[in-house]
Amino acid sequence: MRLLGERLELVEDLWQTVLRSECPPQQAERLLRMKELSNGIEGGAPDQASEAATAAIVQLIRDMDLAEAIAAARAFSLYFQLVNILEQHIEEDSYLASLQAQHPESVSDPFIPPLATQTEPATFRELFARLRGLGVPPAQIEHLLQELDIRLVFTAHPTEIVRHTVRHKQRRVAALIQKLQQNQPLNVDDRHSLRQQLEEEIRLWWRTDELHQFKPSVLDEVDYALHYFQQVLFGAMPQLRQRIRTALAANYPDVVPPSDAFCTFGSWVGSDRDGNPSVTPEITWRTACYQRQLMLDRYIAAVADLRDQLSISMQWSQVSAPLLESLEMDRLRFPEIYEERAARYRLEPYRLKISYVLERLKLTQQRNQQLAAAGWEAPGDAKPALPDFGQGSLAPAPAPELHYASVTEFRCDLELIQDSLQGTGLSCEPLQGLIAQVHTFAFCLASLDIRQESTRHSDALDELSRYLQLSQPYSEMDEEQKVQWLLTELKTRRPLIPPAVQWTPATAETFDVLRMLHRLQQEFGGRICRTYVISMSHTVSDLLEVLLLAKEAGLVDPMAQRSDLLVVPLFETVEDLKAAPAVMERLFQEPFYRQLLVSSSPTSRPLQELMLGYSDSNKDSGFLSSNWEIHQAQIALQQLATRHDVALRIFHGRGGFVGRGGGAAYQAILAQPSGTLSGRIKITEQGEVLASKYSLPELALYNLETVTTAVLQNSLVTSHVDDTPSWNELMVRLAARSRSHYRALVHENPDLVAFFQQVTPIEEISKLQISSRPARRKSGAKDLSSLRAIPWVFGWTQSRFLLPSWFGVGAALQEEVDADPGQLELFQRLYQRWPFFRMLISKVEMTLSKVDLDLAHHYVQSLGRAESREAFEQIFEVIAKEFVLTRDLVLAITGHQRLLDGDPALQLSVELRNRTIIPLGFLQVALLRRLRDQNRQPPMSEAAASDDGRTYSRSELLRGALLTINGIAAGMRNTG
Repeated sequence: MRLLGERLELVEDLWQTVLRSECPPQQAERLLRMKELSNGIEGGAPDQASEAATAAIVQLIRDMDLAEAIAAARAFSLYFQLVNILEQHIEEDSYLASLQAQHPESVSDPFIPPLATQTEPATFRELFARLRGLGVPPAQIEHLLQELDIRLVFTAHPTEIVRHTVRHKQRRVAALIQKLQQNQPLNVDDRHSLRQQLEEEIRLWWRTDELHQFKPSVLDEVDYALHYFQQVLFGAMPQLRQRIRTALAANYPDVVPPSDAFCTFGSWVGSDRDGNPSVTPEITWRTACYQRQLMLDRYIAAVADLRDQLSISMQWSQVSAPLLESLEMDRLRFPEIYEERAARYRLEPYRLKISYVLERLKLTQQRNQQLAAAGWEAPGDAKPALPDFGQGSLAPAPAPELHYASVTEFRCDLELIQDSLQGTGLSCEPLQGLIAQVHTFAFCLASLDIRQESTRHSDALDELSRYLQLSQPYSEMDEEQKVQWLLTELKTRRPLIPPAVQWTPATAETFDVLRMLHRLQQEFGGRICRTYVISMSHTVSDLLEVLLLAKEAGLVDPMAQRSDLLVVPLFETVEDLKAAPAVMERLFQEPFYRQLLVSSSPTSRPLQELMLGYSDSNKDSGFLSSNWEIHQAQIALQQLATRHDVALRIFHGRGGFVGRGGGAAYQAILAQPSGTLSGRIKITEQGEVLASKYSLPELALYNLETVTTAVLQNSLVTSHVDDTPSWNELMVRLAARSRSHYRALVHENPDLVAFFQQVTPIEEISKLQISSRPARRKSGAKDLSSLRAIPWVFGWTQSRFLLPSWFGVGAALQEEVDADPGQLELFQRLYQRWPFFRMLISKVEMTLSKVDLDLAHHYVQSLGRAESREAFEQIFEVIAKEFVLTRDLVLAITGHQRLLDGDPALQLSVELRNRTIIPLGFLQVALLRRLRDQNRQPPMSEAAASDDGRTYSRSELLRGALLTINGIAAGMRNTG
């Protein structure tokens, strides 16, 4: 990767300069020596020079005191974060270069891969040109574009390890690096000034604490997530709209572009309550108010700019009659504004109209502040006394008819102005961009998805049934009895939940969440919160329970057979994925349920959203089995939906890490079974993925464009390879063998849990103040089932095993080859021809390239307790044998000499990180060992002597260990 090599010189020079200015001279030289030694370590089989370099690094670490160890952890963390900034800029520059390049010959180039097997991301211009070259008819393109529905859902899973404060500093450093490396040559003075500013910013960064000082609240997490909207996405969406329209105009000029809201956003931050007791109904209400406040602030600023721009005079331009009529209506509603502005804008109708729009936005803002202060349980017309929100004392509460009661009223005002301008031959790009933003974000910014675990609803109904003294309590009914009772209660008008009963806290909150949701929709409209995700969905009753509780809250009307709530089952384990088609078949056969789907759909066709979970199915059964079961479930569910004439939207619960469904989104979308997207997809964006994709404007546009083109490509360019019976039979065998091998180690080996807890920093990870949600589902439980999938992946990544994303794959492939050596040739053919299989192997190859078994073995030997040494060595041998087997088979299938030979840029990046991260791994082990040795001693004092004779504070040792976790997370670029 030429650009990385060229620009890395700048980062390394800056890093060395800062270390020499911020650290004592001898310390700085030792840190630089560690970096130099790491450069001499080669991947693959260790040679003499690599072993000598590793031994020298270990000796340097042994000679360090705690302060120097902490400085080393911080130094390498800083280095990796600077490299991350560099690579983000390179990705951004590459995207811009692809937009500028003209490739008319690529449409007919016989050497480029066919669209059905293409793996390199395509821009709108390239995709539409190639579709035109293939003869795809305009009507087919237009039909798909009108159905286009891409939803990206931001979540607050505990993988975002970097502080918000540090992110701000990273952005400033990124901006300065971009200026320094721009194509236009800089004069000597400007270059010197930028270089000085960069050094100053990085030194300020060095003196900033990387660790969170407190456990973030849910509202802190809301602020972190919404930052990307404020800084990047609000401005990016109109550009995305323009790029797809420009590409269409060049290739399909008669095709109607998609709606401005073809790509929208959702959020779980502040609404996902599964296992997080901090997410209360009040918190969700405040989150909605906060999001609306943010949007209103942006709209007020944008409309104020429009008033400055649209200075058109009636003396020189016509104005539409509808606009003039609306001005007369506004004069009657806002006489004060008319008196104040009419003289100034007597001949400038657009400015006068915009003054009224601004007033209505400000009144809407005041009402939003009232709602935030009053809380969700206050009556809808409550007007409490308000605090000062930094905008001076608030005026008396507006009459309901003066503020914007819905975003539709605001959008109509803007479109009225736009229509008048267009009627006179004028256009206004900022106005068009603002209308696109209103379509995309409305007043809510991102739709809030409620998520709750299934047993919360069944427990609440059981408590209710016992209070009502039903002949048989709900928990004692079998599944069919539950379904019949739920359907009966759903269809009646009679209320089921009596008022003024003292319920247990869990049941009271379950009821309150749905009441709050109803109140949200009344005030904010249906778009703010329409989806209710049920995690750990197993049965038909799991969905009907939520619908019944929603009916009691006013969200379902049994007489009109209408629902204002879309209930979404989340099928997570392999067993649930297999059972999902039967569960949905039973529901689709129920006329009442089907009618509720129609009422919650934007068209007359019933819409069912289903969520498929990657994390728990992977933790349960391993990478290969999980991915195959999800693939099979999608096909079966789409076939079921087609038979019942139901539109299906599949919600992919992807994480940042391969073991949780992560990896390159473009290839992952293309690998979805043909015919299962139809222009609709919903994807979670989690943790560190947000920073890697949405920190820079052009990088965000690149990700949004490639996700969109992948959905279009998958939906249009169908392939029947997924239907090949022999290939499916092969995958069934591979999945079963992989699952068996994985579970033998992870679930059936009695020493595995102790191995994981001792040789990974899982317990220390739980002490990182990075999430409002606990790492375990059940407090106090130390078993594997209680541990969330995210810290499970995080721990294996830190210790360089990365086990969840590859273990079991090699054993399954080898058994097939042992039975028939000719199967290797088949695997090679599948890799070339089947996007799903290629995606599997590519993800495994990428993850294997980041595994470092030598360093992982050091974790085992240094952190495993003496009494477990023999058992742990046996587990390590199993892992090491599987790694070698998997690596060799992946190389044989791909035809590569080394891992990632097919992607030299990624290969160079991974090799750089693999070498440089080694000192951090040894540092982490040394600090964890000292910390754990002290923790096992009687707590007589926080300070205790280490085996090197020095005395360390336990809190400082923990701090050092946590800093190494930060650094390794930055170096790996995927944590959990």
